[in-house]
Amino acid sequence: MSQPLPTSEPTLRLFIALDLPDEVRRELRDVQMRLSAHSRAVRWSDPVGMHLTLHFLGETPERLVEPLLAGMRAITAPALRLSLDRLGCFPPTGSLRVVWVGLSGDLAGLATLYQSLAGVVQSVGLPTDPRPFTPHITLARARPEATPAELRALRAALPAVIPQPLAWQSERPILFRSQLTPRGAIYTPLG
Repeated sequence: MSQPLPTSEPTLRLFIALDLPDEVRRELRDVQMRLSAHSRAVRWSDPVGMHLTLHFLGETPERLVEPLLAGMRAITAPALRLSLDRLGCFPPTGSLRVVWVGLSGDLAGLATLYQSLAGVVQSVGLPTDPRPFTPHITLARARPEATPAELRALRAALPAVIPQPLAWQSERPILFRSQLTPRGAIYTPLG
């Protein structure tokens, strides 16, 4: 994960992601509803803002926006056929922190796109996440006050909820600005 850069220049909180079609967002909301018995343990993501994050850049100097966009435009990004798969969580064992929906489909093409974008990110002098890329869409994050028993119950409920295997064609990756507010994050596409 990127660390804040020690600088006084203006920064923006950025990430690169693939947007999702409305029908996929509706299915993700339905999955959340099926898990809602465990809603006290987690804070649900707003389906309107759901996306497939490829690179989280964090606080990034504003001057790097144009070079990032130029690098992203230079990538040949074929449409990828992706579909919703199974539910999972991070970490895979221990105290649950994130609930997600995994993907199936053209994962090799998605990995190639991820690597191409990593090259763009590194070319402007930003670090990339050293962890392996696990394509997923975040459904919820554990609440700080959630008890271990509540989190165990939620983890145990995940295998019983199976999303419809909706398939879609991806569009070009988008550079988003993320603004954190008391009501949640606001995502603005920059290009």
